[in-house]
Amino acid sequence: VREQLGKFMMKDYVKSVKGADFPAFFDQTYPDEEMDRYRAEFVRLRDRLFVKGIVLKAYVDLKKTDGATNEYRAFYLYGKRITLSKNSNQKCDAPVPEAFLRQMPRLPSNFYTIDFAELADGGWIVVETGDGQVSGLSPGQYAFKFYEELLRGMASANRKEKLS
Repeated sequence: VREQLGKFMMKDYVKSVKGADFPAFFDQTYPDEEMDRYRAEFVRLRDRLFVKGIVLKAYVDLKKTDGATNEYRAFYLYGKRITLSKNSNQKCDAPVPEAFLRQMPRLPSNFYTIDFAELADGGWIVVETGDGQVSGLSPGQYAFKFYEELLRGMASANRKEKLS
């Protein structure tokens, strides 16, 4: 992992550890014994929220403004984006470029999320994808608007299904 990924982060199947004295990333300078200690510390910090196992994921440098990354979460229903909202408490609005959003492939799921973030160099990257049934709403996302869009998308899909 150290050779293949260079910098990498530790998370479980759902989340990483934030807001604690835990490294944002690791690299080849961490010996195995220290990685074992951090693995145990990670499980301890996640406590009851720990899900399934440890995941090591490539670390990328994200653009930060006032300490917050420029990150967004999009919910997709039947391959169509129904919402896009800020996902990291960022104060400024720097929307995801439409050209980037149009490149998103349809995933083999009826309801899913894709998290996007702006890289430190100004490019954009998909950070992760998730099951829409268990993905949380973004901080500050208006829940009623989300459910209206979800209902609208389901109704539209039902109308199309009846026509075919």
